[in-house]
Amino acid sequence: MASGKARAESGPKLILASGSARRRMIFQALGLRFAAVTSGLEEPACAGQEPEAFVRSLAGAKARAVVEQMKLRTAPPWVVAADTVVVVDRAVFGQPADVHDARRMMRALAGRGHEVLTAVSIWSGPIEVVGFVETTVVRFRALEATELERYLLDGDWRGKAGAYAIQGAAGAFVLAVEGDAWNVVGFPVRSFLDRARAAGIPMPQERAVRPGLARLWPVADDELFADRRWGPRWG
Repeated sequence: MASGKARAESGPKLILASGSARRRMIFQALGLRFAAVTSGLEEPACAGQEPEAFVRSLAGAKARAVVEQMKLRTAPPWVVAADTVVVVDRAVFGQPADVHDARRMMRALAGRGHEVLTAVSIWSGPIEVVGFVETTVVRFRALEATELERYLLDGDWRGKAGAYAIQGAAGAFVLAVEGDAWNVVGFPVRSFLDRARAAGIPMPQERAVRPGLARLWPVADDELFADRRWGPRWG
């Protein structure tokens, strides 16, 4: 029978507290040894909180729920949770409830800039060891009514904060991105790797993760970690 130490060494180093297929794909592209576990938490609406505090509280609550669910006392495995919202005029957009909600969100984003906030929370047992919020600014071009309706009919807005995914059909609407575009995909890769390493959590180096990320989202290699990107070239 394997010892507890042997099981810990052979098991996952990270628990991704998320049901997001995009985040699972990013973790796979990074070559991380992980298991995905959903927290089961219902995401509340933002009721008067500042957007940064709101998204950070959601990420922390997801991580805590999985720690308690799995009865974890210490790391490894570390539990990683994230949550993403879109913010325009201080209004917080999560995932749209239906096509009418998606239409409302896309109309609010069209022809202007907005912020994408992703909070990341990393726990070792019952203690948060890393917590931060990454912000990226995205600018959309104006949208014709007919192209918006085609986009809504396609359904790519489902399950996406702000009713869009930059790596999907809505990439054609993007004029400019300032900051980490992976943050808009749903996970701030560079900041996660840097902050996890600083906390003593083993992480691969940038040169090791570039090939996997490039296969996941085929942009030019020198743009994978760029701080400023200009569209439209995201589809």
